[in-house]
Amino acid sequence: MLGATVCSVAFIFFVLGHEATELQVKVGLFFLFLIVVPGVCFMYFFRWRMKKIRAQLFQTLEVLEHFDIDEPTPVKFEKSPYSAFNELNDYLLELINRVRKHYQANKQFTSNAAHELQTPLSVIKGHIELLLQSKRLGEKEIKTLGIILQNTNRLARLNSALILLSKIEHHRFADFKKVNLNRITYDVLNNFQDLIEIQHLHVRTNDNLNLEVEMSATLAEIMIANLIQNAIRHNNSNGWINIVIKKGKLCVINSGKVLEIEPRKLLKRFRRETNVEESLGLGLSIVQRICDHSGFSLDYQHEAGVHTLSVKF
Repeated sequence: MLGATVCSVAFIFFVLGHEATELQVKVGLFFLFLIVVPGVCFMYFFRWRMKKIRAQLFQTLEVLEHFDIDEPTPVKFEKSPYSAFNELNDYLLELINRVRKHYQANKQFTSNAAHELQTPLSVIKGHIELLLQSKRLGEKEIKTLGIILQNTNRLARLNSALILLSKIEHHRFADFKKVNLNRITYDVLNNFQDLIEIQHLHVRTNDNLNLEVEMSATLAEIMIANLIQNAIRHNNSNGWINIVIKKGKLCVINSGKVLEIEPRKLLKRFRRETNVEESLGLGLSIVQRICDHSGFSLDYQHEAGVHTLSVKF
C-alpha cells in the first residue's frame, strides 16, 4: 500500500514538473489527495490498532507471569474491546482453574498418603521392638523379627524420602536466605563423625574461600547431608573423602567402587549400583531435585574408582 502511494506521488510530480494545462494540474492534485491522504490515514490507523492489540497481549502475559499455583488468589483478566482476546482469556482462566484444582488434589493426596503410611509403620515398628525384648523368643524368631524390623525401617525412610521429594517439587520450602555452605558442611561432618570413624575414613576439607549462596536453608542442609552421606555409604574401608569449596562450586570427591554404569544414571530415582541395605537409591535424586529447584547444576564424574559430585551455583 505504501509502495503504491509513493509511486503514485512520484508519477504526479513528474506530470506537474512538465508543462501542463490547468486541467491536468487539477487532476493531478485531485489524485494526490485521493491516494496519499487515505494511504497516510490507513497507515496511522494500522499502527494504532497494532499498538492496542500488543497492549492487550502484554496485559494477558503479565497476568500469567504473576500466576502462582500455590496462591489462593483468583486470577483476573481485564475486559478487552476485542472479542478474540476475551475468548482467549476465558479459556486461559478455565485452564488455570483446572490445573490448580488438580494440583491441590495431588498435594492433598500426597499429604494424606504420607500420614496414613507413617502411622501403621510406626505401630509395626513399636510392636516388633516390644517382641524383641521378650525372653521367650528363640534365635530363629529373633532373626525373623530383625529382618521385619529392618525392612520396616527401610519403608519408613523411603516414605520420608518420597515426602521430601514431593515437598521440593511443590516448592514447599520458602526459607530463602543467604546461607554459609562452609558452616553447614562442618556441621554435617560433625553429625556423621561416628560413621566416618567406623569405616576408618580420612576426610579432608579444602575451603579457603567462604561460599555463601541464596537458597532455602533447609534444602542447603539436606543437599550437603545427602552428598556427604553418599560419599560415606559408598566408600571403601580405610578410604578417603575430599570436600572442595571454591568460588561458585562445591565438590565432594571420594574413593569407592568402580562403576559399571554411566554416573549420570545414578541421579535418577531408585537407581543404585550397590548392595548396601541402607541405600534407597533416592539420595542423589533428592540432591538433583534441590539443584533444579534452586537453579543450580549437578554433575557426577567417575574415573577408576574416584567419584566426584560437583554442585555449581
